[in-house]
Amino acid sequence: MLKKMLLSVLAALVIAVSVSGTVFAEEENPLGLVKARGEVISVNTAAGKFRLETQDGTVMTFFVDENTRFRGELESLEDLQVGWRAGVAAREGEGSNLLAVLVIAGDPPELVKVRGEVTEVDPIAGKFRIKNPDGNIITFFVDENTRYGGQISGLEELQVGWKAGVAAIETEDGKLMTKALIAGEAPELIKAKGVVTAVDPGAGNFEIETSDGRVMRLFVNDKTRYQGQLSSLDEMQVGWQAGVAAKADEDGKLWAVMVIAGDRPEIIRAKGTVFSVAVGAGKFKLTKPDGTVLTIFVDENTKFRGQVENLGDLEKDMRAGVVAIEQADGSLLARLVVAGEPRPERPDADAPPGRPDADVAPKRPPDPGPFDPR
Repeated sequence: MLKKMLLSVLAALVIAVSVSGTVFAEEENPLGLVKARGEVISVNTAAGKFRLETQDGTVMTFFVDENTRFRGELESLEDLQVGWRAGVAAREGEGSNLLAVLVIAGDPPELVKVRGEVTEVDPIAGKFRIKNPDGNIITFFVDENTRYGGQISGLEELQVGWKAGVAAIETEDGKLMTKALIAGEAPELIKAKGVVTAVDPGAGNFEIETSDGRVMRLFVNDKTRYQGQLSSLDEMQVGWQAGVAAKADEDGKLWAVMVIAGDRPEIIRAKGTVFSVAVGAGKFKLTKPDGTVLTIFVDENTKFRGQVENLGDLEKDMRAGVVAIEQADGSLLARLVVAGEPRPERPDADAPPGRPDADVAPKRPPDPGPFDPR
């Protein structure tokens, strides 16, 4: 099955590899070297250090000295910018501090991100075409640096009619050169939600009763993914609410691809401004009006509204409202994100004539925030 493609995540992966992995392969790799890749979240030139947030959310502090080597778009720590992607090789110094031996960093290139249906494939010419949701047909080229995912490992395996997601860069001659391509045949998914009425971990199945009284038996395997308050079928409880995405096999059995279940998780609502966005890690940070910073994760079920369509559209300092649920590990998973730039304030149109605008408090635009997902 080809799951819904998160192009922004794919794009971040491409950037991370091109900025760090490829160059690291050409550098020496001394025994005991600590390596990390991620986003630069702070730089303190006076203290000779910077902080890096990796894709799993770990924050690491690295120090530099006169022996630190720099590659990419910087020649010294003074050139390093918050928000850049970076790869670091370091060794442990005094006091367990991590002293950077090599820092490779730069501003990620502007990527063209498209998803849609494959309409043409020409392996000899090294190109293919995709029709996006707006009906536009776009031509992409591939080269030896193109990375593949999904059900393909090369352009010759791509099929007309398949769903695809592309991350590309525009060359000087106007061509769209593919950096990453994920494609495959997406089966029709059966979606349902209801109350769990039976669980049999030994037989690898469970049952839910939908709101219209239908009882559905669903089977799980090692490819089934879980979210909510469980990480396996063993943790499923009768009486829980459950949402399921499944596909039917030739015998009519329903095999669960995704199971989201729990004891009616509490809805968390928050609003504020976007502090940072880590596309590769599938998350962003939100600063609330009281200064509290929340880390918000997204997945393929997260809906976006306002001026954004996906995580890649979020930008620092945007105003945002979030409806999220708390996962079993305490993380916040967004079900809805509404974000955008606030409209400029305008003078009150109902101000009495003759009064200067400065005497009239402008109306503030409403918060973009949701916050009822129903």
